[in-house]
Amino acid sequence: MISKYLPLENNVPYMFKVLTLLTISLSFLSACSHAPTKLSNKNPEPTTKSNANRFSIGMMRIAPDIFVDPKMSVKQRTELLKTVKKSKDSVNTFFGSTKSSPKIYACSTKKCFKKFGGVYANAKTINDDTVFLSNKGQNKTTITHELAHAEFNKRLGRSHWNKVPMWFDEGLAVLICKNPKYTKIVPRMSLNKLKTHDQWLDAVRNDKPVYNIARQAMENWYNSVGAVGLHDLIERLKKGENVSFDQTVQSAHRYTKL
Repeated sequence: MISKYLPLENNVPYMFKVLTLLTISLSFLSACSHAPTKLSNKNPEPTTKSNANRFSIGMMRIAPDIFVDPKMSVKQRTELLKTVKKSKDSVNTFFGSTKSSPKIYACSTKKCFKKFGGVYANAKTINDDTVFLSNKGQNKTTITHELAHAEFNKRLGRSHWNKVPMWFDEGLAVLICKNPKYTKIVPRMSLNKLKTHDQWLDAVRNDKPVYNIARQAMENWYNSVGAVGLHDLIERLKKGENVSFDQTVQSAHRYTKL
């Protein structure tokens, strides 16, 4: 700068002006950084911060726990927020309260959902804290199903998930979401063949009506024990009891042959 060659007494006014401008600029930037965000017709910048959740990178946040594909329209995002609210209300009503708060990642394209490992299903839940939705899975039935998984998992605790057979977990989620697609009575199938994750996936790939079977079994059991019986089962599992699902299976015998 030219000013560094001038005498100090001539430099002071210039330096004062520079410092003043810097102070104003920093104040403006600080104010902007705290400005509230709104939904608009312009797509917000995707999340790219290094400390962001790895799934949120490339997505944009439209609510504290909801991230969407940047290509999703404002209309779709608005509808998604309404649908998620309804689904959360359904899960809360069934359990009597809500303990889980999973992050939801919704895609508007197949490419986006495939990035999260989506292949066969329209949605999927990981543990008790992550839900992925494809463009076909953003309806109340599907979202409620996935949030039911997250809530059940949260109440159980991670150390007890492997104690619950797949047919019970999936049957409960279908029961909560009230999917009319799975209300039809179907041919009997052994629940013992639907205990593990691999058994369940094999049956799904072979077009077995496993969701109908699981719902039938769970509906019969739940109608017998109610919410009290479900919460009691969860508490026993959390205490480390070696809970046998034989009684549950037997109560479902009229629908499902062992």
